[in-house]
Amino acid sequence: MNYIDFEAGNKSYKLRLNTRNIVALEKNIGRNPVSIFFDGGDERVPTITEMVAVLHASLQQYNHGISLNDAFDIFDAYIEEGHSTMEFIKVIMELYQASGLVPKNEEEAKNV
Repeated sequence: MNYIDFEAGNKSYKLRLNTRNIVALEKNIGRNPVSIFFDGGDERVPTITEMVAVLHASLQQYNHGISLNDAFDIFDAYIEEGHSTMEFIKVIMELYQASGLVPKNEEEAKNV
């Protein structure tokens, strides 16, 4: 499965990053999407801007017509349901695994 299921605001979404949307995301955030977790070799927490940009890009393939403003509203709905931005980082990591940006498990990571 190359997508993940995501729920916010009593709606379900399929999230996936294909090559086209990864390139658009890179242009939007000015860096490789995986690098939102690292800064000069040190771990970092992505900004809200980066998190919403990832969400917006990942909504494009299966949820046609979702604008950046819609992505802000979806992110707000997720937070209003009691989730935290730190929980959303787990969503991003699961999305990156499903989209092939990071290894899916430790065994795969060892072979890189």
